[in-house]
Amino acid sequence: MSIDGRFISLAHLCMMEVAPIDLVLAAAAAGYDCVGIRLVPTADGVDHQVLGSAARLRELRQALDDTGIGLLDIEVVRLKPEGPGDVRPLLEAGAELGARYVICTVEDPDPVRRVDALGTFAALSAVHGVRANLEYMVFSSCPTLADALALIEQVGGAASVLVDPLHHERGGGASSEVAGLSLDVLPYVQLCDATPAGLAADPVSARSEAVLGRLLPGDGQLPLTQLLAHLDPGAGISVESPALGERRPPDPAAWAARALAATRRVLEG
Repeated sequence: MSIDGRFISLAHLCMMEVAPIDLVLAAAAAGYDCVGIRLVPTADGVDHQVLGSAARLRELRQALDDTGIGLLDIEVVRLKPEGPGDVRPLLEAGAELGARYVICTVEDPDPVRRVDALGTFAALSAVHGVRANLEYMVFSSCPTLADALALIEQVGGAASVLVDPLHHERGGGASSEVAGLSLDVLPYVQLCDATPAGLAADPVSARSEAVLGRLLPGDGQLPLTQLLAHLDPGAGISVESPALGERRPPDPAAWAARALAATRRVLEG
């Protein structure tokens, strides 16, 4: 169900503890076009154990095919000083599932090493038919949109940038900064809300808010309407708002529908 010409995706963070197949079914029931799936275990141990399981990969691919739901992105690859680890299983799974993007973050303070790391990762992703999508965050080594765009330029445009309005706001970004960015550079944005607006107090609180403090679009004070007004008309939306901090809502389809309705209200002004 595209809204105002934009495709709408349900991000896994909306219900992180819900199994990928159930996420797909919830998205289909609510009327989304696609989903984003977390295939790599979270820092606190949520692991849906899809990677390395041919059977679970087949079942997930079948669920995507049966529902007609597309796979927008998989996550996440962290580009750290010691490297990202073995990313091939994730990229191979993404290729099998038909993922369009793989989200990555930069967590290496060395300016030369992180360019090399992103360039290598983006090239390997492309071999698997998946495009690297760099998400900037105030608590990472790439805290702002300007930083992300500079890094992408240094790797010859081999990656895209992912804008999250929460990270953008907490890093001091202006809505107008996304104006004029092509779909190749900025194919879609994540959407959530928060209160209050303004800069992050510190990286630690920003990280905590990103996981537990998000609100549904329109329920906070982030300048979402202004941000959307500056986007390319074809840029998509990935709804990324957990169920009031719950990572396993009792009715995933109902929460997905509520999040979609909130997104519609914001997009329709």
